[in-house]
Amino acid sequence: MTIQWLGHSCFLITSSDGRTLLTDPFDETVGYALPKVPANVVTCSHDHFDHHAIQPLPNGYTVIDTPGTHHNHGFVVEGIPSFHDEKQGSLRGSNIIYKFQVDGLKVAHMGDLGHLPTKAMEEQLQGIDIMLLPVGGVYTVDGDQAAQIVEMVKPRLVIPMHYRTDELRFELNGPEAFLRHFDHRELNSDRVEINAENIGDYAPVLVLSYK
Repeated sequence: MTIQWLGHSCFLITSSDGRTLLTDPFDETVGYALPKVPANVVTCSHDHFDHHAIQPLPNGYTVIDTPGTHHNHGFVVEGIPSFHDEKQGSLRGSNIIYKFQVDGLKVAHMGDLGHLPTKAMEEQLQGIDIMLLPVGGVYTVDGDQAAQIVEMVKPRLVIPMHYRTDELRFELNGPEAFLRHFDHRELNSDRVEINAENIGDYAPVLVLSYK
């Protein structure tokens, strides 16, 4: 599969047979170029402007924005309920973690997770190969909490997201507090090709560049 980071929590994931899944599209106020890319499936972790801006997208996509198991365009997507804060959603509402499999690898997009996983969530996330994880704090788990999540779930590869960059127009922390916990590699690219054969060739944490 190809994983392309389009900024913030938005990734375009393309399977080897050309099927596409887009995560958490944002609107023009966020600062990155709008992700106007065609996709078969679009997942939205919650209904905030920086994660559920589906209006600018090309037609023809299927939106998934609820928990439960969804079967669309050959993808089986499982939405796991969680919260956007540490007070059961009373501050910022709910969040959905999405789990799906592409080319034999299990991927989890953690959305705007604002707390450490419960035991039940931890069990649901066992066996994850690739985790797309917020690390910028302020509105989600911070770098140290994100590192705890990695230690709990033990994915084979983590790609950090939802952190401060030069393009972002609101305040988040940078990824440094998270990265200090792990060996990591920073790619001079916004995308990476990952499959079951080469996933072990990468450092445990892979940082994509915004292009």
